[in-house]
Amino acid sequence: MATQVIKILIADSDGVACEQICSFLTGDPTCQVVGRAVNADECTSLALIKRPDVILVHNNLKPTSGIEVCEHLALQNLDSATLLVVSQAMDENLFRRMMTAGVSELLVAPLQKGRTMDAIRNAFNKKTNLRRGGAGGGDEDSRRIIAVTGARGGCGRTMVAVNLSCAIARATERVSPGGNNVALADINVRAGDAATFLDIRPQRTLADITDSASGVDREMIESLLENHASGVTLLSASTTEPYDRQELPRGVIVSALAVLRSRFKYTVVDVGVTGTEVSNVTLDFCDTILMVVGVDLPRLRAARLYLSHLLEANVPREKIQVVLNDIQPESKSISTSQAEAALGVTVAAHVPHEDRLVCASINLGQPFVLTHPGSAVSQAINDLAARLGVDVGKGSSLKDFLKRLQPAREQHGLVRAVRDYAPKTITLGNK
Repeated sequence: MATQVIKILIADSDGVACEQICSFLTGDPTCQVVGRAVNADECTSLALIKRPDVILVHNNLKPTSGIEVCEHLALQNLDSATLLVVSQAMDENLFRRMMTAGVSELLVAPLQKGRTMDAIRNAFNKKTNLRRGGAGGGDEDSRRIIAVTGARGGCGRTMVAVNLSCAIARATERVSPGGNNVALADINVRAGDAATFLDIRPQRTLADITDSASGVDREMIESLLENHASGVTLLSASTTEPYDRQELPRGVIVSALAVLRSRFKYTVVDVGVTGTEVSNVTLDFCDTILMVVGVDLPRLRAARLYLSHLLEANVPREKIQVVLNDIQPESKSISTSQAEAALGVTVAAHVPHEDRLVCASINLGQPFVLTHPGSAVSQAINDLAARLGVDVGKGSSLKDFLKRLQPAREQHGLVRAVRDYAPKTITLGNK
């Protein structure tokens, strides 16, 4: 039986303890550092997202002390063992607080390899024994963050993200009625279009809270969520107005992902521009990466380079799934086998070309996977959802969706304006 890998989260504002522990783990396949936090808020958020086995907190953590962070973590029911590192000997007050917070062990800096590794393994073994003794966990481990990315614009990333979210929401509606199963996070602060695809005009977005003097907390993130008739809950990075920042701060994204993961069974993230800190953080925290590739030679070439970049950045290959989006007419398209040969990977899904349906779906703000579930392009999205472990055979009916959709759509004027402006030949139908 294979040895279970111990997942470790390190919280250290100065970075000294983190570098020491990473050096201790060099060549050790039984332990893995799954996150590094530089402040108290990031430690809590990463703990919620990564669900580590062991959390090692240095008492120099800012803006609050490490023991205060341990006390806060104890309230989160994370089922993680917590170790505290201090730079001086333990006093009576610190000892009491450690016991109350459930801290497994105290380590005094400078850290020693043997002592540190023994403490990590002992803390992990104690927690494992407690779990086996009947302390059952919740459904947190089954919650997933799915990042949808692409090497360049125009590949169909947002189309896949929006319709995949709706497909999952429809499939899970009967299992857990009332929605609250699926979140769609559009973190493309420069040109995010997920709200347009759903005909939603967000009242507030992540861009509105980046300068909050009190920091970003759960209540603030939840105040930005917008409900869609499909059962999808949308979180937008910015409105259609120009945003004067190049990207959102790392801490805002980490906090947002932590809140979404704690609330929703599935979180689909429209990543947006690649190569930024925001996109890198998201890809690191997610469970699955869907790389959408437009089927033409320039996009295939860009996708191959992007895939190589991800692998060089130590993103596990099994975490990445390629989705081909046939953006060209069928008679001129590149076959799946040719695309696989060009990319050097197996394709997980192939979205067929249905230009008229897809374009009308976008212009009208009506996801095609809901309005035309029998179309080939909808079937491809449903197949992708099934590949991700969703039981797509238990979806709510189209009639129920349309019944919920009408009152919600009356609140927005965008689609009516598009209908008045667009040529009358545009209809929401199959080719």
